Amino acid sequence: MLRAVVLPFLLFLSASLCAVAFPAQAQDAERVRIHGSQTLGHALVPGVAEAWLRDIGYSEIRTRRPRPAMTEIHAHRDGQPLIVEIAGSDSAQGFADLVEGEAHIAMMVRRPNAAELDAGWQLGDLGSQDQEFVVALDGVAVVVNRRNPVVRLDFAQLRRLFAGQSRDWREFGGQGEVRLHLDPGAGAVRDLMNERVMLGSAFGEAQLHRSARELIAAVAADPSAIGLIPIGEHYGEGTKPLAIADGGRAIAPTRTEVLSEDYPLSRRLYLYGGQMMGALSRSFALYAMTRAGQRAVARSGHLAVTLVPGRQRPVSAGPAEYRELVGRAVRLPLSLRFNFGGPGESGVAANVFDSRAVRDLDRLRSFMALPPNRGRRLLVVGFADASAGSTMAAMMMSNDRADLVAQELMSRGLRVEQARGMGTALPLAAAPPGGARRAIARDAGSRYRNERVEVWLL
Repeated sequence: MLRAVVLPFLLFLSASLCAVAFPAQAQDAERVRIHGSQTLGHALVPGVAEAWLRDIGYSEIRTRRPRPAMTEIHAHRDGQPLIVEIAGSDSAQGFADLVEGEAHIAMMVRRPNAAELDAGWQLGDLGSQDQEFVVALDGVAVVVNRRNPVVRLDFAQLRRLFAGQSRDWREFGGQGEVRLHLDPGAGAVRDLMNERVMLGSAFGEAQLHRSARELIAAVAADPSAIGLIPIGEHYGEGTKPLAIADGGRAIAPTRTEVLSEDYPLSRRLYLYGGQMMGALSRSFALYAMTRAGQRAVARSGHLAVTLVPGRQRPVSAGPAEYRELVGRAVRLPLSLRFNFGGPGESGVAANVFDSRAVRDLDRLRSFMALPPNRGRRLLVVGFADASAGSTMAAMMMSNDRADLVAQELMSRGLRVEQARGMGTALPLAAAPPGGARRAIARDAGSRYRNERVEVWLL
């Protein structure tokens, strides 16, 4: 008889204790599930998520890490709990989770490839501004000692250097034995170098460092050193970044050149959602595009996609007509690009502009509405790719792109002084020879980078 009374009581007590330790509201909380690249999942997305939750009225915001590469941000509003689940893995897994319905948003350091687009056909137009969100940029700077006379390298030279195949600076115009410096903890640096430069070659023997700051100090102390650091790190007085070329002109990693994506070792960081995104997940993605969201991006250590022009600088590259055209203007930190056969594109695009360009056009309108810019004029310069087939065709295509952008700007009430095409002048990338699959993919990427429109402020 006693057993019959005590056992139910113990079961009730156990259930009550579980309810205290694991509140029902935490178990029943709505979740926004964001999965994919750890490059975004480590700091960027958690930082944006906390700012978003505060700005839309949530409180009691706290962060838990139930397991490695998993972050949960818990919050309450009007008595209702919410959990933002951020699972870091890689871009492919994030997209697969989006397709399978395991995630509301995928974090990616690249656009979906053709196979992924086929697998996710039901998600809608993943190239549209309603589903593709360029949340930030990152990249790699190649640094050498300030006394090193070398000022530029191309991708092939970089590959030989970091694979350990070239060990003498005299091959590149310097002197002394090449000494490599790497930070093995900088996963984004390694991944971008493997994708763009190494192309299957392994890194050579290098001195390893625990942080970018330690690497920079080592390069500053060694005239023969060369190292890789994330874009955004301060170079210090003893080092300098090199200009890098990918078949086109060599470009230094200035803020304007990185934000415009002209610098070849920069890349976009993306959020992707399906066409049936829920209200909360869409609210988060759109918030990341706002000024407040981009401030959170900057606090996380990444390069925010903002429209802050640099200083006017002398222009020495390009034909004389280009230098004369932009000589009295200030370059704005963007390059507008299009959905004309871009990398990873499939089917007919809903907009001729890619998703970042659509938002950059709106950013331009807001920027020109600021008191210091009211009444100022814009200069629009278009470029084409060599795949146009002839000099005349390239010039016509570049003029068409410049005119298209000018019309968009004027429809937003902005003043355009002039719109000009420059044909294939100032290419950023060159397609490799041959017909291999990798060459075909790089050819699409080269065309996408070259077919662009610059905007200058007068």
